[in-house]
Amino acid sequence: MPDCNRTYPIRVDVRLTEAERDALNVEAIQRGIPRQELLRARVLSEANQPAAVPEIKQKHYSKGRASIDRAIAAVNRRYSIPSKQLEPLICTVICALNEKG
Repeated sequence: MPDCNRTYPIRVDVRLTEAERDALNVEAIQRGIPRQELLRARVLSEANQPAAVPEIKQKHYSKGRASIDRAIAAVNRRYSIPSKQLEPLICTVICALNEKG
């Protein structure tokens, strides 16, 4: 390929199961990079060293009453559960989603 002007002229094939490919897709999306870049970083990293890939981006859920009110309204549109009963449940779910773990 001497006349090739591609940045990466060598191709390496890797065989994965669909589940493995899907897991790599999810991780690449969480890190905000293409799957190819994630694989390239892992292949080229030193043995027993972490790959040079961006950290997984944490999802940020808005804080405050607005997110709780929107969630209550969304559930009320679909189910007939009193708001008074929904609020503690929704607050628990939002806190669980926001928890760093």
